[in-house]
Amino acid sequence: MRLIGHGIILILTLMLADYTHAASSAPVKSKTSVWSGTVQIKRTFTVPKGKTLEIRPGSKILFSKGSGLLVKGTLKAVGRKGEEIVFTSAKNGTPGSWDEIRIEKAGDSVMEHCIIENATWGIQSHFTRLNLVACTFRNSEGGIRFRSGPLTISKCLFTGNRIGIRSYQGIAQISESDFTDNEVGIFVREKGGGLNITRSNLFRNSTYNIKMGDFNDEDVKAAGNWWGRDDPSATIFDAGIEPGIGRVLFEPFSNERILW
Repeated sequence: MRLIGHGIILILTLMLADYTHAASSAPVKSKTSVWSGTVQIKRTFTVPKGKTLEIRPGSKILFSKGSGLLVKGTLKAVGRKGEEIVFTSAKNGTPGSWDEIRIEKAGDSVMEHCIIENATWGIQSHFTRLNLVACTFRNSEGGIRFRSGPLTISKCLFTGNRIGIRSYQGIAQISESDFTDNEVGIFVREKGGGLNITRSNLFRNSTYNIKMGDFNDEDVKAAGNWWGRDDPSATIFDAGIEPGIGRVLFEPFSNERILW
């Protein structure tokens, strides 16, 4: 009877894991916290140093206005194709409806097959090794802003944002990704020499595909990309328009959209 009782408790626990629940703002006590199903964030949730937050495939994280996720430990949000992990607003579907995922001097973190939408900034990452694979950043004030890194970004989509990526003294390998229908695809605020953008599609961004900031005095490596049907230089703001800032080194470039 005791074994049967334990079995019933286990089944109920697994069933309840897929129900909507609110993430507690209390300190994380166990080394690893696991989220699955629908999770409501009413105030910013913090993952402390030395702790790990694991988010299961198919989960949906709903943020109230002004709330977000602060990671000082490690984030492992690994979804699957068809079972993406969605980070979105609890109510409004407009940019800035919630704050951001802030990853601050954290442990090595990974996000795969995630959708981040309706945020102020989808991700803000500082001094953290972060691997992003097959993620979509859409309908936000900005997709990613980061300092240092290093970041590895592959097979990601940035669309419908004011800025797709903003880099400040950033180190990143960006490949096989699409930047389209943003105001600015990639904004390099300062010290862009640590960026390498390749085998990606940067097109139909309303202002610039890549924009260099006034304080950026380094060139950005961006060879082997497709820039739409326009002359690539016509879609870039760099030293060709404002002498004294760095250049986007876009040659050689692809004449056809890159499939990935």
